Amino acid sequence: MKRTGILAAAWFACALASPASAQSVDDIVATLPPYVSVLTTWGMRPEWDETGEFVYFLHRPIGDVFKVNVKTGQISAVTASVHHAGIQRCLVLANGDLLLAIGDMNTGDIQRDKGKLSLHVLKKGDPTKLHPLGETCEEGPAVSRKSLRIAWTAPGQLEMKAADLVYDGGVPRLANTKTLVSYRDALDNRRLETQDFRPPDDRELIFTHYYGNAGDHFFNADVHGYDFATGTIVDYSRAPESYDEAEGIFPDGQWTMIESDRHLPKAERNKYKVDIFRMKLDGSGEAEQLADLAQRFPGTLRSDNPVVDRTGRYVVYQFGYRGAGAKGQGLLLLDLQRLEEWKRARGVK
Repeated sequence: MKRTGILAAAWFACALASPASAQSVDDIVATLPPYVSVLTTWGMRPEWDETGEFVYFLHRPIGDVFKVNVKTGQISAVTASVHHAGIQRCLVLANGDLLLAIGDMNTGDIQRDKGKLSLHVLKKGDPTKLHPLGETCEEGPAVSRKSLRIAWTAPGQLEMKAADLVYDGGVPRLANTKTLVSYRDALDNRRLETQDFRPPDDRELIFTHYYGNAGDHFFNADVHGYDFATGTIVDYSRAPESYDEAEGIFPDGQWTMIESDRHLPKAERNKYKVDIFRMKLDGSGEAEQLADLAQRFPGTLRSDNPVVDRTGRYVVYQFGYRGAGAKGQGLLLLDLQRLEEWKRARGVK
């Protein structure tokens, strides 16, 4: 598969300007540097497999799962042999099986269905049968990289739960289900969304804490951590006037990717004009911008849904049209090692 260099942070000195109206893949490719490449020109919501060889993704917001070989670019269907009502989330369990979140009916209405997604397991060795887990979630669940433990946000986004996934005679089921955080009795407009177990020891659940007003519960967002041992919650973003949504986490647990608008003037924030950053999980809120599509294609494009491979070297993220929710038009592969080499060569810290 031919690689074409793309994507730079806008504040890097040699980033090139581009027309605000441009929005094709060719337009994007023509302006971007060599440490990012096109992985696919269609699809959304990427997820690394447990080996780092493949990236799973959805072909549309309510659709089927495909996977792409990162080295060769070959794409193959994953859920073509199983009947379902429309998959909205796909995550990879520690054993390589897939945790899928599926709508109740094939209505084509992502906003209606995303609040009642049923959780299923699709076994890697048998992609022809779904195994329902008897729980429903809203938005994406979270999976551990080291154990068969999962967490999810209950419909309404007011509670987060966790459970162990066990296999009885090869059939997966949930055990030891526990409610971690509940905002059921809160009188304000807070909402929750699970994201990642924090590696390497799973001592925390990283999640997004949303807060807004009666018209929009979600236009403010911070990255929080829930300590499984103590039940304490830490605000890692420390940016109360910005939108910081937790995304893929690094394998050392020291950084997480976020979707953020913190690069914008305060008057322009909280309007879903996001790009991707990596943010330290040390309480400082320090973050480094890694993509700038929302800045270079204002009002048109954004970069979002970044996920990190098991080595911490590669980030895959989607590019697509601006607005709340997934509108991915393809996947990009960012090589962080090449990025650091590129920065050193130009004296960029």
